[in-house]
Amino acid sequence: MFVVFFLLLLKTPCGHNFCLRCFEKWIGQGKRTCANCRAQIPAKMSSQPRINSQLAMAIRMAKLAKSGRASGPPKVCHFMRNQDRPDTAFTTERAKKTGKANACSGKIFVTVPPDHFGPIPAENDPKRNRGVLVGDTWEDRMECRQWGAHLPHVAGIAGQSSYGSQSVALSGGYVDDEDHGEWFLYTGSGGRDLSGNKRTNKLQSFDQKFENMNEALRLSCRMGYPVRVVRSVSLIIPYNSIILLCNAHPLAQLL
Repeated sequence: MFVVFFLLLLKTPCGHNFCLRCFEKWIGQGKRTCANCRAQIPAKMSSQPRINSQLAMAIRMAKLAKSGRASGPPKVCHFMRNQDRPDTAFTTERAKKTGKANACSGKIFVTVPPDHFGPIPAENDPKRNRGVLVGDTWEDRMECRQWGAHLPHVAGIAGQSSYGSQSVALSGGYVDDEDHGEWFLYTGSGGRDLSGNKRTNKLQSFDQKFENMNEALRLSCRMGYPVRVVRSVSLIIPYNSIILLCNAHPLAQLL
């Protein structure tokens, strides 16, 4: 409580510092003057108080130094701009495994936003000026991501539950999946216990729910949004088509 109290400080125009909670309580009582010198507090500050970030940071650093944690190595957040990334997937010195198990995505070549629905046209392909065409193939999911066809490295559904699904990757991950070329039955995601060391568990242990990515697919179905489809075939990832989802409904689980 001591740390939280002092990290939420604000400074009035007259130069006095107050706890944000105390200041809001003071203002809530209808008082518009400084509690120390009775100087007038501007109306904007009363309605939108702003924390004194410099003072808060100084107190935070002092607390860390006192506890001895500041003597350790600073936490480094790694960030690389898209234009600085190589053209292919790569691993950094921090990767624990070789190959693409811990690889980072290479440069994204297309300019469509992550929530873009439908085909990727030529105007969004500055590298080749032809767009992403049906029949394009890639070596793996990393390369598929670089051309915007399907962004997730692992997940089979790309989308947001409140916005819709932009793409799916067919890989036969569930026994109920059916792929007939012109149409397919896509099971969705979830229903498996992946807790602890069961990250690769393939046993269906409970029913899936229309939430998260499954809800994104259902929303695209209801709204008629186009969904990009890629298929995992042997060692290549072909971009097959743009489809409209026909139906989305739960099926009884077979135990």
